[in-house]
Amino acid sequence: MHTVDTKGHLCPEPLIMARNALKEVKEGEKMLVISDNETSYQNLMSFLSDLGANPIAEQKEGQFFIEVTKPEVTTSEKESNPEAYCNIPQNVSPGSNYSVVARGASMGEGDEELGNLLIRGYLNALKGMDNLPTHIIMYNGGVKLALKDTDTAESLAELEDKGVSVIVCGTCIDYYQIKEKVGVGRISNMYQIASKLAESGHVVYL
Repeated sequence: MHTVDTKGHLCPEPLIMARNALKEVKEGEKMLVISDNETSYQNLMSFLSDLGANPIAEQKEGQFFIEVTKPEVTTSEKESNPEAYCNIPQNVSPGSNYSVVARGASMGEGDEELGNLLIRGYLNALKGMDNLPTHIIMYNGGVKLALKDTDTAESLAELEDKGVSVIVCGTCIDYYQIKEKVGVGRISNMYQIASKLAESGHVVYL
């Protein structure tokens, strides 16, 4: 039986790990997901249930063992949006609960070419940090960081794989007429963006 060990990972990363592993097993095949975090366990159960994977859970010595069966068909909207299931515990410290907002395709004021280099460097550096943001939110010119075939989109995709929720302003991509060129992130509206910012312990603006 294929096993997905999510111990030590916080939501939405365990959900992303489970989703990606489900893609690798055959229909009807069973898979085991292990978690050591109760919040992640509860979110996994909701997520996997909505995918139709019929999760069956057992708790042993502070760990949660979830046996699932790959369904014949999964709901694509549910499958592509695991972060929607994540509830951040109320005792999360501000230092470990923050969002990054990209307001433009460059970083800081002054020379634009230098700003482009700086923002690429920032995203590359962010990938190696232990304290990752919960969300990276892009609006106005910042949405251009998510365009296909750019090194910034590659960095954002790696951060997304690490469990960071990447959010792209839908109004902005419509304004720039680049919807078909967006290669990473979840397209969202300003109400959801405002909600995520309000929930953040603090916000880092680029």
